[in-house]
Amino acid sequence: MMKKYLSYILDPEAPVWPGEPTIEITHCTEIKGDCLYNSFSSVLPDHCGTHYDAPWHFNPKGPKITELPMEYFWFENVFELDLPKNAGEGVLAEDLKPWAEEIRKADLLLIRTGFSSVRRGNPEVYGHNGPYLSPEAAEYLVREFPELKTVGFDFLSVGSPANNLSAAAHQMLLGCHTDHFVTAIEDMDLSCLYEEHGKIRRVIAAPLRISGTDSSQVCVIAEFDE
Repeated sequence: MMKKYLSYILDPEAPVWPGEPTIEITHCTEIKGDCLYNSFSSVLPDHCGTHYDAPWHFNPKGPKITELPMEYFWFENVFELDLPKNAGEGVLAEDLKPWAEEIRKADLLLIRTGFSSVRRGNPEVYGHNGPYLSPEAAEYLVREFPELKTVGFDFLSVGSPANNLSAAAHQMLLGCHTDHFVTAIEDMDLSCLYEEHGKIRRVIAAPLRISGTDSSQVCVIAEFDE
């Protein structure tokens, strides 16, 4: 059984939403002289790197990351959707509607825009003018697909710093206006999905379970049929 990471290594140099903090790592002890071990301290803002937006991120009545049932981190019905997008282009409801039958069967929707390559080659564009999920697309996912738990994608965030649609899209997706919500895994590394591979058997998105936080980083692993 082949397994691949769909999440990035957490890195202080990785792009983040403009103005947001990134990871800070301090080397506390070093194997040297009388010291026999290495240790590090990490300051880890919960919306940098590959991370999971739980509803409380924008929805004051929604669950925190630690309050979601395990089913929101374990996916058996995954649909991979290729939607190539350039800088500043939105994922629209019209992009999703032709795939309604496939999305209806899924508990995890993975949207591949190809922007993982921009993260590597031009992190400034990736962090400031990437693709985004339009509020209408977020509403379509929430209202039309009751079995869909989570959407993940290879761009920085549900919203883009280049426009003012981020709050509306997050609020719609995370259940501010409906009984159903769809969580989001942002800033995923989906580059391996362009390689030849079998059907995705399952995806696990293991969160950091930190008390009192809205969201957290996730280590995402996909298992493929050979």
